[in-house]
Amino acid sequence: MINIFFALFSILAGILLAEIAYALLLTIEYAMLSSFNFELTLAWHYLKIGAVGGGIMGFGIALLRYFRVKGF
Repeated sequence: MINIFFALFSILAGILLAEIAYALLLTIEYAMLSSFNFELTLAWHYLKIGAVGGGIMGFGIALLRYFRVKGF
């Protein structure tokens, strides 16, 4: 059961990090160009990338814990 929580937490963390990175890039673009160009499709794209990356990481951690690899 704890492995499922690791996987879910990793997915949520990946999504959060991807969206924070997108917001940071928007802030840098605004500072450089003095214009704000937010596209919902790009935000959705980064959300999916974060979910997939977090899923891979969470699945890997769950497998390492399942096989009782030392350190996990």
